[in-house]
Amino acid sequence: MKKTTIGKLNPDALNKTIEIKPLERAEKEILKRLNYLLGYIEDKNPKIFENFVRNLTNQYQAIIQNDFISERKFELTALFSERKYLEMYPELTKLALNFYLQTLQFTEKSNWVKDKVKIKQGDSLRAFLLPRYYNLLSLIKAQGREEAINLYKQYITQYLIDRIPETENTFVDLTTMFEKRTQPTDEPSEWVIVCGLLNEGKYFYRNDNCLWVDALTDFPDSEIKYYICCYGDYEGARSHYHSSIILTMEHTIAQGDKYCSRVLHDTRFDYDLRHPDKDFWDNL
Repeated sequence: MKKTTIGKLNPDALNKTIEIKPLERAEKEILKRLNYLLGYIEDKNPKIFENFVRNLTNQYQAIIQNDFISERKFELTALFSERKYLEMYPELTKLALNFYLQTLQFTEKSNWVKDKVKIKQGDSLRAFLLPRYYNLLSLIKAQGREEAINLYKQYITQYLIDRIPETENTFVDLTTMFEKRTQPTDEPSEWVIVCGLLNEGKYFYRNDNCLWVDALTDFPDSEIKYYICCYGDYEGARSHYHSSIILTMEHTIAQGDKYCSRVLHDTRFDYDLRHPDKDFWDNL
């Protein structure tokens, strides 16, 4: 068995300053997903659609403090191209964008429409995770927890499937991936991961920290955090790497475990999908 530890713990990682283009990222991460989610709900469960829209609208209205859109005199119509549901619900679109911008907490003088802005990494993470949190919370209020989570799981899976043509795929096999990921880097990742190969068809990795979950410590619902932070990894493993890849995952930091335990199984080499037991992960 080959194994190594990559990354270095940075207790101040969430306070690290980074630069982003807010509008560009909002279009890709927030508004595109919102448009897709609205369309998916209307198609799969039209009876709850308007209730969901109302719940999400009310949620944003209760927490938004600044109207960045009006202050900049930004024309929302610039965001409507090929996004039917954003155009159908411009008030919700405006609220979603305002909330995203508010969460970034950039300085008042920042030109979020055109320029890069300096923000904390933790605020950047919260800005794309919290809309997901409120999407699922609003869906639960509209449909009930069990049915809402089932629908959300289907939405996440289908969204990632439909996004496949947009992703660049350089995957060869798990051995090659392990060798690439364990190459020395000038700046180590702030995600500490013990990873290795059980054989050519099994790549295991134990996340010892999660910046996504760290950014959401003030949000209590661990089940929602699991579905917005972790669940997409199942389909993501298949669609991002190769159709032969299956992910198993049994422990998650989002749900209160000390680490996340995951194995990528390449079924071209090995179809034994049994996940190693807790002793294996504890003793890495």
